[in-house]
Amino acid sequence: MVNFTQGKSRNAFSMIELIFAIVIISITVFALPLVLLQNADSQEMSLKQEGITLTSTKISQILTFTWDPLSSPLGAIMSTSNALDIAGGGTAPRVAGTDFRVGHFQNELRRRMTPATNPRFAGAIVGGGTTGSVNDFDGTAVTLGAPTARGFKRDFRLTTTVSYVAEPANYAATTIINNFGTASGTSNIKMVQISTDEQINGAWTPAIQLSSFTSNIGEAEFFKRRY
Repeated sequence: MVNFTQGKSRNAFSMIELIFAIVIISITVFALPLVLLQNADSQEMSLKQEGITLTSTKISQILTFTWDPLSSPLGAIMSTSNALDIAGGGTAPRVAGTDFRVGHFQNELRRRMTPATNPRFAGAIVGGGTTGSVNDFDGTAVTLGAPTARGFKRDFRLTTTVSYVAEPANYAATTIINNFGTASGTSNIKMVQISTDEQINGAWTPAIQLSSFTSNIGEAEFFKRRY
């Protein structure tokens, strides 16, 4: 008798294999939205980090500029930035008859104020200049997008505000409290604040806001050749 079942190959799934396949496919389908959501969250965090990086870089750039248009002598090239007088005396006044402020080391090549014989005063902040000082950045807005900021996934708009902030009434007090509120006039401290918006679906949406502070302290002199 010939056995016709010998040599036949099995070409179909068994019931248990089919059930396993259905279960695995179902798990994959249900997990896919979670994977896509996690990817979207990662992309959003990456965009936020891009905004933070742009904002902090812009602040760092602005703080490299002279504190005030009159901090350096007019027309001087590579001149040292001096501390300015503040209208009304301020909270850190000049040592009478000297070129030094209270707290300055009164030695050569140290920080100093403008000459006592010809003092210069800090003035109102007026933006829109030629970026010769921190003041000139007030009210400026810069949009960074393709091709300006290649590699970034969205366009960003950075708006800068520069303002004087109120100082403590007494720096000699045991506890010095400063809430950095807006000053009514000039002071020895300026706040540089940058608000960064990101463009989403054609509309600008607030994303990041960072602030930094710069003080009227002048800078140490540097050695140079003289005639």
